[in-house]
Amino acid sequence: MVRLITPQGQLSEGNADNLPEFTGDIVFLDLLNPVKPEELAAEKWLGHSLPTREEMEEIEESSRLYTENGILYMTAWVPIGLDTLVPDNTPVSFVLSKQCLATVRYADSQPFRILADQAKRQCSEELTSDAIFLLLIELIVARIADALQGIEADLKRVSREVFAVNPHKADANAERTLGDVVKLLGRRSALIANVRECLVSLNRMLQFFLNNSATWMRSGLATQFRVVVRDVKSLDEYTNQQTQEMTFLLDSTLGLISIQQNQIIKIFTVASVLFMPPTLIASIYGMNFEHMPELKSYIGYPAVIILMILSAIGPIWFFKRKGLL
Repeated sequence: MVRLITPQGQLSEGNADNLPEFTGDIVFLDLLNPVKPEELAAEKWLGHSLPTREEMEEIEESSRLYTENGILYMTAWVPIGLDTLVPDNTPVSFVLSKQCLATVRYADSQPFRILADQAKRQCSEELTSDAIFLLLIELIVARIADALQGIEADLKRVSREVFAVNPHKADANAERTLGDVVKLLGRRSALIANVRECLVSLNRMLQFFLNNSATWMRSGLATQFRVVVRDVKSLDEYTNQQTQEMTFLLDSTLGLISIQQNQIIKIFTVASVLFMPPTLIASIYGMNFEHMPELKSYIGYPAVIILMILSAIGPIWFFKRKGLL
């Protein structure tokens, strides 16, 4: 799929069977899951090559950030599926020149879907390649910030649920709740790891852009790019804080689960101790010896029953006095 945006913010899109018209005033060219005819048409109009999918997935920084004939080739990780149970990161290549920004990606991301509408709404002047690049990065960073706010809301809710559990009362529902909390923290921890990877990647890309685009970037945008860099760094610090908070909550939850399990074991242990004296008495009088005086006693049976009851009440009284029940 090919999407084009003009300096006036007009959007046109198509695919290999119906390619949009490549005019001379395009400032943004987006390739989503491109096929060979779409890549060839884009490269012919741009006058330079675009990164392949294999090149985009390289991990060396020299392969992800470089210049060629005055054109910036930058690849960064962008989050996708932040509202789903399986969020992930995807590499996106930004090929930036003074005339046009071209992006190559193989997964859909929300900032790209709303870019055209935001461009019309926020930009009063004609769009340029560096302005559209700035807007796109701002949308990506805003999307990450929204995800971190959602994580913080989950952590506050989890904190209330965890510390509302009575650790000294065995409760199957409480154990299930704590188990769900561990799963939620695990998912949020994985999301934080994805977000941090994106933030580090974006920070490197922006630093590279600022160091290599000074000759043609509009002076008024440099300050805005530096603000975005500060936002990225502050969000990265925020993820560190959330990671520490999640570690604390996870340790607390596992500790409460352990206390709950120990409480259940304690109940079974006390119950077994309570039944030991009556069991001993019943075992003695269950023996089949011929000469047992109590067997012929008229009050033998009720006396033994009373003795068994008293032997059970005695440990109960002892444990209650010691505060174990």
